[in-house]
Amino acid sequence: MTYSADQLTGGLAAVLAHPDDESFSCAGALALAHDAGRLVRLLLLTRGEAGTADGTPDPELAEIREEEMRCAAGKIGMSEVTVVDHPDGRLAEVPFSILVDEIAGWLADRRPDAVITFGAHGVTHHPDHVVVGAATRWAVERLAESGIAPNAVYVVAPVFGSGARRYDLSAEEGAASHRIDITAVAGRKLAALACHASQPDAAEEVADLRAALDRDGVMYEGYNRVRPIVPAPHPVFDTRLV
Repeated sequence: MTYSADQLTGGLAAVLAHPDDESFSCAGALALAHDAGRLVRLLLLTRGEAGTADGTPDPELAEIREEEMRCAAGKIGMSEVTVVDHPDGRLAEVPFSILVDEIAGWLADRRPDAVITFGAHGVTHHPDHVVVGAATRWAVERLAESGIAPNAVYVVAPVFGSGARRYDLSAEEGAASHRIDITAVAGRKLAALACHASQPDAAEEVADLRAALDRDGVMYEGYNRVRPIVPAPHPVFDTRLV
């Protein structure tokens, strides 16, 4: 399923696993790119049907989550969203080469300037996150052989959060080369999260982020550029992705 397709190339893309991944991880950076006049695209590898209390797939939930994704895309300012119907919670059962082929084909058609995806631990260790991050990076390397890879690949580095959540991050996820001030679009990130009403943790995240924003007066998202690698030491954070 693809909606709001656009034939133009360039801009910022995110390749993630489930509806709501974009709002938790990179809605602010995507909204800022949209406001700067860049194309903003999202590829999701599942419809989110296993986002039930016990993880049992529910086809009706998949329909609900796609509608929630439409809502969130509108808040963020997405140019295009593509949702692939691989089994939620079981991406690791899909042949890895198929995922790489699909992602590489999607990127080759759109030629984004930069791509956001998950790092080695997928932030939360969700197996779907881990697989999609790995497949995206393989896809980019394949495109590089043809000279059409994105200029940069970033992994989500949630090191500037509200402090309410703790993650067992990989080394690249626990570091950040880019600290993006998303205060100007914080309301849209919160609104996008609120669109995912079927997921209780989205409401919890809205409450945590709103409390942090009220306390600190600023909201950031963190990213680590993994292609090309940013050499260490990196004493000053970059402040934009594209």
